[in-house]
Amino acid sequence: MLRIHYLLPLSALLLAILSAANAGQNVQIEYFLNVSFTCHNGHTKPGYSVFISGSRPELGNWDPSKAVLLKNPGHPTWSGRVQFKNVKPGDTLEWKCIIRNEKDPLEKPQWQPDPDNQVTFAFSPEPQAVGTF
Repeated sequence: MLRIHYLLPLSALLLAILSAANAGQNVQIEYFLNVSFTCHNGHTKPGYSVFISGSRPELGNWDPSKAVLLKNPGHPTWSGRVQFKNVKPGDTLEWKCIIRNEKDPLEKPQWQPDPDNQVTFAFSPEPQAVGTF
């Protein structure tokens, strides 16, 4: 009798595992890749900071009002890390450093000169993207 009590929960568990395994055929896995950004020679005045803007939604799709703010670990160098969703190793990203008003994102920014910077996504090592004004 004792064996029957254990077999019923075990069989229910096995049925649940098999159902999950069959459902797994339609499961999509999301993953993220990080990129570390550095902008050199970002000379700013009070109320202005260095941001990055680029060709992916995480960087605002070239919209300066949606750009990502960098930190200022040592003037005039700015840096930060951005996580990108569902990119593949080998995909490339175009981006630029901009100097923008911190409180008025619609004020015209100062863009890094051409050409655009590019970085290639990778799992490891984490890509290091560097731009200069």
